[in-house]
Amino acid sequence: MKHLILAAVDGSQNSLLAAGVAARLSAMSGARLGLVHVLDEPVLGYWGGLHERMAEEVRNEAETTLADVALRMQKVCGTTPVIFVETGLPEEAILRVAAAEPALSMVAVGRFGLEGEHRTRPLKPRMGHVTAFLANRLSVPVLCVPPDIDASQVCDAIAELRSST
Repeated sequence: MKHLILAAVDGSQNSLLAAGVAARLSAMSGARLGLVHVLDEPVLGYWGGLHERMAEEVRNEAETTLADVALRMQKVCGTTPVIFVETGLPEEAILRVAAAEPALSMVAVGRFGLEGEHRTRPLKPRMGHVTAFLANRLSVPVLCVPPDIDASQVCDAIAELRSST
């Protein structure tokens, strides 16, 4: 069974860079690539039927975005990612995917996710809470990708994606 490199993608620029580094490593090593996204589900359960429709829209949007990223990676980087769409807290959902994948050899995450990208400088920690949580809990290496990583370390598909947003 081929090793699996799992990249957590939350839509932040830093998570896209982490996915790009994971794609490059996957292509270089022959490992499979996985992209995991954890849904930010609406919490409007008390409005009859609205919660289900909103949750479905959120899932469809995430799947469409991941499919676009996967297609670009396949064309440019030569690797076809496996896509995981999970629900719940990001750190717990990523742990669930990791536990279910016996061939997992590495998890790539951005130093910061969406929440960290929007913080002002004085309050910004050195690393996001999800990254720190995974590094403390996983028994495989966790690659923490900084937002200022050199472009030569990232699959060109991500450079194309970033320039189109």
